[in-house]
Amino acid sequence: MQAYVHRQRSRWMIAFGLAILAALFVRSAFIGPVSFAAMALLLLVVAITLIFSVLSTRVDANGVSWAFTLGSPGGTVPLADIADVQITTTNFWEGFGIHWTLWHGWLWNVSGYGAVMIHKRSGAVVTIGTDDPQGFYVAIVGLRSGAQA
Repeated sequence: MQAYVHRQRSRWMIAFGLAILAALFVRSAFIGPVSFAAMALLLLVVAITLIFSVLSTRVDANGVSWAFTLGSPGGTVPLADIADVQITTTNFWEGFGIHWTLWHGWLWNVSGYGAVMIHKRSGAVVTIGTDDPQGFYVAIVGLRSGAQA
C-alpha cells in the first residue's frame, strides 16, 4: 500500500501571523519605527505562529508520524505499537496546539475538530487533529491489517 501523506494548514493562524506582520509595517510607515525589543517580540510571535500553522501526517510501513511546519516538534507511533485507532472529534475547550487532555490524551492539532485517536499498546493515547479524519483512519487501518497479515 502506498504511503498516506497529508498537510493541514491553519488558515486562521497564518492570517494572524500575517496580520501582525502587516500591522508592524503599517505602524512603522505611518507612526515611526518601533523599538528593537518590540520588533523582536512581534517577529518571534509571527515565527511561532507560522511554525505551528501546518501539521503534516504520514502513514507508511514505519508507522504513523506527524510534525509541524519545520518537521519538529513531531512524533511517531510504529504500527506494531498501535492497539486501536478510531475517528474522534475534539471540542472547543481542548483547543489547538500540543497538550494533554482528559478526553483524548496527548492532542496535536492546528485547526478544526476532526481527529484520529491512537491507543498504544502501552496504554498511552495520542490524538492527531486532521481535516481528513476518514482518509487518515483508513490509511492506518489498511497498513495495520497488511502488517498483521
